[in-house]
Amino acid sequence: MGGGPSIPAPPPPPDPMKSAQANALFYRSSLETYIEKAPDIAALENALRIKYQPEQRQLERQLQASDQLAQVQAGLQIERQYGPQRTLESLRRQYEYSPQAFALNRALGDQYTRQFERLYGSTPYGSVEPQVMMGGGGVPAASYTPGITPAIGAPAFSTNIEDVIARNEAAKKITTEKYKKGEI
Repeated sequence: MGGGPSIPAPPPPPDPMKSAQANALFYRSSLETYIEKAPDIAALENALRIKYQPEQRQLERQLQASDQLAQVQAGLQIERQYGPQRTLESLRRQYEYSPQAFALNRALGDQYTRQFERLYGSTPYGSVEPQVMMGGGGVPAASYTPGITPAIGAPAFSTNIEDVIARNEAAKKITTEKYKKGEI
């Protein structure tokens, strides 16, 4: 295998049989250790689960409620902002792609209007509030979220990043103290 005056000879290659035996021994010993420690680990997991799962569930509920509230608010804001534009755009697209369907829908709308007049004795436009029919006219935008917020349950914490970090640090301190006392 060589070597020279300044280069030492490399070590011999490992014996594959001995390597396989060493690997098998290590695998067997690690499995035995795992089996031996499994009851202790399971007991620790159960203790932690009993202690912290209610808090975790509550935090998950609060985060889910805040996410849901944000999603509803964003959806309503988008609908309030782009709703009329979407309606006009869909009508324009319908007219562009299928003038017959547009005409049919328009004729059906006129027919429904006449049926309403015959049935109720007044024009259907009379049952629509004037500010709705005329497009607002300075009426303040309706806020839809007050009725939704109580149903979702607003989170009891602020989502400001500084507050979140402060709460996290406080929770770390409490957990460390419990660990030092042996409660965990």
